[in-house]
Amino acid sequence: MIAVTDEGELARNLALYLDDEVSIIDTPKRVIELKPRVVIHTLEAKDNKSTMWNNNVWFAINVARNANKLGALNVYISSYLIFDGKNGYYSESSTPSPINYFGMTKLAGETGIASLGNYLIVRAGAIYSMTYDGIIRPFIRSLLKRHKANCTVVLFLSPMSVKEFSEIISKLIKLDARGIVNVGGKRISFTDLCYKLSEILGGSVVPVKGKYYDFSIDTWLLENLGISIRDRQEPLLF
Repeated sequence: MIAVTDEGELARNLALYLDDEVSIIDTPKRVIELKPRVVIHTLEAKDNKSTMWNNNVWFAINVARNANKLGALNVYISSYLIFDGKNGYYSESSTPSPINYFGMTKLAGETGIASLGNYLIVRAGAIYSMTYDGIIRPFIRSLLKRHKANCTVVLFLSPMSVKEFSEIISKLIKLDARGIVNVGGKRISFTDLCYKLSEILGGSVVPVKGKYYDFSIDTWLLENLGISIRDRQEPLLF
């Protein structure tokens, strides 16, 4: 049995790809009761600092401790925001420098869970869907509601749909992968990403200047594990 820590969009998509019963763990005590072989830490907060710290760090670590006692694998979903965006092509061995408080809580969660051993930390690129609460969602909404989106020219990301991301996590679990693995799409400028979205959703794109950030991630390790990333030359798939 595999457990997830919330009922959100990522958890629901994971359930479609995991070849096992999927249950929800909402308290650390529930881990002991259900005895899963894998715990996927899908719960995360992005709103206020206290909620981010409680969910992304303390709850995750307390759940992970009990999972570790049972010999279960802890799969922690981290983020590209543990980096500052100054360099890009971040690998698993790149030195973290969180750009914001959310990124700091994700790095703290990584550190706590890694200290227990028997872990898989998945550092996610810019995950998106029509409804997923990430960096891309406001621009999707703007294209749909205002039929226009202002998109910065000097921001680079490694976007990947929630569905493909979920599928890759299921493959990593089947491979019994351990350690830290980057999971994201091919590097693309945010403006080009907006143009691709507009091909699907309609609306116009207004390129704007801004501060340079490159949050792209290096997926060499993922691909050397035999997991390929879909070509994104065609319009993005949801």
